[in-house]
Amino acid sequence: LNGINSGSAINLRFDTERRVLQLVRGEILVQTAPDALHRPFLVETGEGSARANGTRFTVRQQGDAQVEVGVLQGAVELTPRDAPQQARTLRAGESGRFTRTGATPPRALDRDASAWADGMLVASHMRLDDFLAELGRHRPGRLGCDPAIAGLQVSGAYPLADTDRVLAALTSALPVDVHTYTRYWVSVRPRRGRV
Repeated sequence: LNGINSGSAINLRFDTERRVLQLVRGEILVQTAPDALHRPFLVETGEGSARANGTRFTVRQQGDAQVEVGVLQGAVELTPRDAPQQARTLRAGESGRFTRTGATPPRALDRDASAWADGMLVASHMRLDDFLAELGRHRPGRLGCDPAIAGLQVSGAYPLADTDRVLAALTSALPVDVHTYTRYWVSVRPRRGRV
């Protein structure tokens, strides 16, 4: 396990047959190593499993009952829980998603897919509400977004070590204001007089 993103939870089960990491929620970055007992390494989720073949990859449990996998090195086999015949292999530079009943075709991996492991949030024309949802995973409490500005676009690389600084940067780049009610309740709203 190379990294575990904020808000994530895992369980480990290693025995004489298999090495299993269960992703309960969130996102992980895994780099497998050869095993003296030749046990397979699997990441299990409620939707199915990702089996590593000498690789480095990310696995993210999405809130909508799907899992996203990005392969940085090697290959990963995705197996939907209720449709093992729909198994699909992803190679380095590819990503894909799967649910209990199927897997999407491979697509090009977003080059910034594992930026969080380096303490960065990288956005390229990301909707503001999606950006704030991702940023909110790295700070305590509630981080809200007014629906009137949800579709504004955010681009850039932002250090996750200081999320308040990231929010302040948004006010310089976009017509938004940050309203802090308490340390744990923050809302981003349209700048007064502008949308």
